Amino acid sequence: MKGEDAAPPAALGRAAPTRGSDDELLADPPAGAPPGGIQGYAAGRRLRLVLGIAVVGLVAGVGWTVKRWKDEAEAERRAPKQPSYSLAAVPDDGSDERPRRLVWNDGPARLGLSSAEPGVEEIVLPDRRLRLAPGHDVAQLRLEVRDGKTIELKVLVGDIVQLPPEAAAAPPPDPPAKAQ
Repeated sequence: MKGEDAAPPAALGRAAPTRGSDDELLADPPAGAPPGGIQGYAAGRRLRLVLGIAVVGLVAGVGWTVKRWKDEAEAERRAPKQPSYSLAAVPDDGSDERPRRLVWNDGPARLGLSSAEPGVEEIVLPDRRLRLAPGHDVAQLRLEVRDGKTIELKVLVGDIVQLPPEAAAAPPPDPPAKAQ
């Protein structure tokens, strides 16, 4: 084991470097630099903690905001629907009252009934009349009338009573015959 204790001949002839590049170890580390990897990791601990808290807070804030938006949308979807419609202007015949009957002859519609002034109390269709059921203040319905017949009638809010159509007015008399 004679060769183990002796240094190789090339290493003995080499001198310690006095000048070098950045990748060589320094004999004395500069002042203020952390002495090792573990100390450097510990020195950045507060910054990592602040960044971690900021990220967790941001994620929690975004999650809370999204949940609040979803809850508001769900509450709006579940809220009872109130009818909204605009009424005709007051007629110029001197009376202050608006008509409280609505006549619908053809096409699809979403209509509302209301017992409060100046709401519509009765909807007149070609084959029936619709009024609010007793004990109800508002109702909203979707309907479609085609060729003088109601083909769809769905009550969306409230309750209604269906009445038979009003008696049709007598047809006008024939014009008198002219002598030729």
